[in-house]
Amino acid sequence: MTAPPRRTQAERKGATIAKLVDATIEAIEEVGYHRASIGEICTRAGVSKGGLFRHFDSRLDVVVAAAQEVGRRHMANFRDLTTTEDRLPPIDLVRYARAAIRHETNVVWFELLVAARTEPELRERLHPVARALIDDVEQAAIDALDPEVPPDLTRLVATSLIHMFDGESIFRHTYPRPDLEEERLENAARLVEVLSRQAVT
Repeated sequence: MTAPPRRTQAERKGATIAKLVDATIEAIEEVGYHRASIGEICTRAGVSKGGLFRHFDSRLDVVVAAAQEVGRRHMANFRDLTTTEDRLPPIDLVRYARAAIRHETNVVWFELLVAARTEPELRERLHPVARALIDDVEQAAIDALDPEVPPDLTRLVATSLIHMFDGESIFRHTYPRPDLEEERLENAARLVEVLSRQAVT
């Protein structure tokens, strides 16, 4: 048997960074932003603190990288979904958007956005990340809907639905109303469908 080829330095670096980012996402999901310390992240990743600082200058840097990765995963999944069909019906698009927002990894965004309200440096670092994610969401919605729908209308509807589902996702743990949540989903899809029809007539 031949030994497997040794990984290059770049491959080893990439693998370590991926471990640290995954561990940061996991830590924020499970113990929250403020308790996701460097020690917590390194323990979960199986990487020393020195190893972390070889790739990231600070805890904030690895936290921002985790936020970027959460957004990248959501958008990659959505792109995969929309490329499997010519045009997905509005109910499928809306249902996917809500499922993505409710996914446990999205807790990372909720945690960071709340923390950023009172932490100026975190807020400054998250601003371009959040802007890039919303821009990507809006463009994905434009690509998924009928091309004759005005882009500005699609952007408005897409971001409005996201903000609505964000609030729903947070509040449902304290006061769950599953029947109302399903009705909200169906009416949101109906709204998308009606606006799309009106825009092309």
